[in-house]
Amino acid sequence: MERDNLEKLRECSISKLTDNAALDHIGTLIDASHDAGFARGADRAIYLLDELAKRKLDARHCAILEYFKANAWAVKEEIAGDRGSWAWEHPEREHQIFALSRAAARPGFIELDVIRGCQILTNRANQLNVMGRFIDAIEGWDAALRIIPKFAMAQANRGYGLKHYAGLMADDRERAILLLHAHDGLIAATAADAVYDSIYPVALAQRFADEARTYAAAVDLNRIRELQDFDAPPLGRSKAERKYRQWCLDRRLFLNPLNDLGPHARAACDDLVLPPLSERFDERPGVVTPPPVVGFFNRMKQEYASARFMLYEGLHDTKLHFSDLGVRLFDTLDYPMHSLAIERVRTAYRVAYSLLDKVAFLVDHYWKLGKIANRINFKNVWMAEGKPRLLDRFKDYPNWPLRGLFWLSKELFDDQLKHTTGPDARELHDIRNALEHKFLQVHEGWARPFMWAAPTSDGLGLSIDSDLLETKALRVVKIARSALIQLALAIGVEERARARPDTFIGSMSLFGLDDRRKRRDPM
Repeated sequence: MERDNLEKLRECSISKLTDNAALDHIGTLIDASHDAGFARGADRAIYLLDELAKRKLDARHCAILEYFKANAWAVKEEIAGDRGSWAWEHPEREHQIFALSRAAARPGFIELDVIRGCQILTNRANQLNVMGRFIDAIEGWDAALRIIPKFAMAQANRGYGLKHYAGLMADDRERAILLLHAHDGLIAATAADAVYDSIYPVALAQRFADEARTYAAAVDLNRIRELQDFDAPPLGRSKAERKYRQWCLDRRLFLNPLNDLGPHARAACDDLVLPPLSERFDERPGVVTPPPVVGFFNRMKQEYASARFMLYEGLHDTKLHFSDLGVRLFDTLDYPMHSLAIERVRTAYRVAYSLLDKVAFLVDHYWKLGKIANRINFKNVWMAEGKPRLLDRFKDYPNWPLRGLFWLSKELFDDQLKHTTGPDARELHDIRNALEHKFLQVHEGWARPFMWAAPTSDGLGLSIDSDLLETKALRVVKIARSALIQLALAIGVEERARARPDTFIGSMSLFGLDDRRKRRDPM
């Protein structure tokens, strides 16, 4: 399109257009701006989308609007030449992730054409992966593949993501299995029945095939298929244990990278550990215990595993517990929930959320940031003290999982650092604040349609139904899992970068804690 025609397209008003016509016009403007490298066109499209959002759009149009907004920001990113940048702060990508997350969370998402739905989920996963949130990216690609199992771009990008994930693994077996699945994803994207959402150059499929051949040449894929043996170990000795572990596998809650491939029995354990750590002999003179970071990470893993089980128990325990007997309470006529089961859900939420601040504390300690200890949280540990500005040290820091940890922190809300990529960030923050400091009244979820009025806590805190609390508790637990895995892998990247072949290194063997020692002896 010639520049004069682009300008006319850009200047066009949508005030008299229907919702459908307005979206069609904005979509055309975005596509034309992309083809012509026309930044002003992308800016205009974002402005028009903001204007259109002021209308009472139906649910489907709301989801499409967010998708178009992400596309407009993608045009701005490409024109700026920032693709492939190592910069941690990246406004264009932040806007894209936020818009695509909102599109997927909109009620109208399920009304979209299945191709459009897969595009939204795949594009969001692609952006998360670039920024280092590879765990959440895999879940996003898998969500697209549940809609269209042969969706080529989700298969291929998932393959690339798994390949880079594999590169972070210290364990040879885990690395090989992830590489196998990366290869299979790229091969699936080149199959004759693969579903493409657009007409792509033939060279793209050829590139996928060439990449897959590179992986096949690096390892013996057939041997790995035999060795992966996903379903060999039993999930537990009792029916209750097997049911619990299957629930964790299905929701990808084990601290085990193989669980990101799906609910395979081999992944039903929390085998994530820190890499070998190095410290100078004069850092702790005369001390012969492992670095304190090991004990700290042990503590976080145990808290996570316990929070996960408390959430499971809270969701599945339907019996009245004896500890609830004799606790005199009044019926406030709004279907209140008071029981050990709901307290377990509430506690799981609090423990998982608090783990994120502990991750931040360990980041400060390990990377020697020198932050004021009682002011550290997951949102501000990356920032200059008291300022909404990224520390100079991290602006282009070459540690992919650590950058992902920084971007994971953007899923949360903070009163001082309000920029977020999570559509429900404020909601997660408010629930946590009410649980810790105020009043969170939980009502029976089934009763909401029968209540005369919306439940209220009259300014004392929050009032929510049990279904919402359970959904958000699971979400926070999953965020905590991603944070712990990415922290361990980020330390691994750092340790490898610090290694010097000309340095004398002593070693200390670490031994696993026997499960029998985890039992508390009765008094």
